[in-house]
Amino acid sequence: MRAIVADSFGSAEVLNLQDIAKPQPGVGEVLVKVSAAGVNPIDIQTRRGDYSDYVTGPYQLGVELSGVIEALGEGVDNFEIGDEVFYSERVLDNEGGYAEYHTEKAELLARKPAKLSFEEAAAMPIAASTAWVCLVERGRIQAGDLVLVLGGSGGVGLFALQIARLSGASAVTTSSSDAAGLVTANGADTAIDYRADDAWDSLKEAYQGGFDIILDLVGGDSIERSLPLLAPGGRMVSIVDQDTPQNLMAGWDFNAEIHLVFLQPSAERLTRLAALAEEGLLTANIEASLPLEDAAKAHQMIEAGGRSGKIVLTMNQDQT
Repeated sequence: MRAIVADSFGSAEVLNLQDIAKPQPGVGEVLVKVSAAGVNPIDIQTRRGDYSDYVTGPYQLGVELSGVIEALGEGVDNFEIGDEVFYSERVLDNEGGYAEYHTEKAELLARKPAKLSFEEAAAMPIAASTAWVCLVERGRIQAGDLVLVLGGSGGVGLFALQIARLSGASAVTTSSSDAAGLVTANGADTAIDYRADDAWDSLKEAYQGGFDIILDLVGGDSIERSLPLLAPGGRMVSIVDQDTPQNLMAGWDFNAEIHLVFLQPSAERLTRLAALAEEGLLTANIEASLPLEDAAKAHQMIEAGGRSGKIVLTMNQDQT
């Protein structure tokens, strides 16, 4: 089968299209004929060597995908051959979605929403699940809450804005001015240009009552700069690696909670998100759909920043 394989860490050029052996499902696993795979920042981090303590070469990338079940391992009785599925893989343990076939534990799979294309379904497992965990499970979002999403025009951000709207909350986001229409269409009540010199001062002045939830999708010193913007008892949630010490003293003024989120896959959560997508209440925003052999280009696009949705790779296989 064709797959993207890297023999070393480094720039996007280390990603190579190779022919490798087709995997076979073990006990409790299924073999999925992949239709599309989402491209995520964690793929770039892994390729750079950020997780070299856990990943050794040669290695494969890709943590979310959609496709059709082709074979069942022993003991799998909740799926049938031909079922359309989507899922997030065991991160840093069973990656390999950038390939024509992938095996995974059946307990992690969910049925693909019929309303979604394979590309749209592949864009959901990581981004939509992460947004759900951050706002619903950790942020305990409620109707009437005021939410600030830092970096709302990327994959996770656009789902977060939709979830905030579904929850009856009001959402403010930072994004480029070019993405203002996109974030507004996905649920932002207000969009602030993050490149403006007075962006942080404008947020503090305009929302003096503070935000109930702040979701950090950009990193850097965002936690330190965001804590003074919280409402009393507010929740600060970040999905970005924090590799630089930050001053958290302002959090004590608000009895703040700080949540650092690393997604764990859940079929139950995906099934809930699939139901929302089936009803047209949750939409995947695809910025670009590229063939498998353009994986390096997809990585370069993400590293360039300024995203407006998800990038997916397609396998160009006929689904049967």
